[in-house]
Amino acid sequence: MLSSSRFIVAVHAMSVLARFQGKGPVCSAAVAESVHTNPVVIRRLMGELERAHLVKSVAGRAGGFELSKDPAGITLADVYFAVEDENVFRMHKTDPRSCCPVAAQLGKVLSGPLRAAECALHSSLARTSIRDVALAIV
Repeated sequence: MLSSSRFIVAVHAMSVLARFQGKGPVCSAAVAESVHTNPVVIRRLMGELERAHLVKSVAGRAGGFELSKDPAGITLADVYFAVEDENVFRMHKTDPRSCCPVAAQLGKVLSGPLRAAECALHSSLARTSIRDVALAIV
């Protein structure tokens, strides 16, 4: 199963913006230095967060990125949905007409438990805000 660090990097970047809130925009190079990645990676991620209305870009020499709303109003679920696929689990191709009972039934059998697991993940992430994360960092 492939795993992505995009969500964690996005939470890291949003937490940096939250800590600088009210002090002006933060440039992608400063965020990238904190995350230990390339500023291009941050700018691409910020584009996705901006399309989700979680951050806004500020043009110009002193430009960068700012949170588009109070960090208490941005949940980890919001960030997750902005940068990751909605479905955590991806089924491989099954053939419901297969003579193999596993191949024919696996998707049907797993759909309920996987949907419940995804709902639990989203529910858990919705209970923590970017403000919570930023304040927990000393």
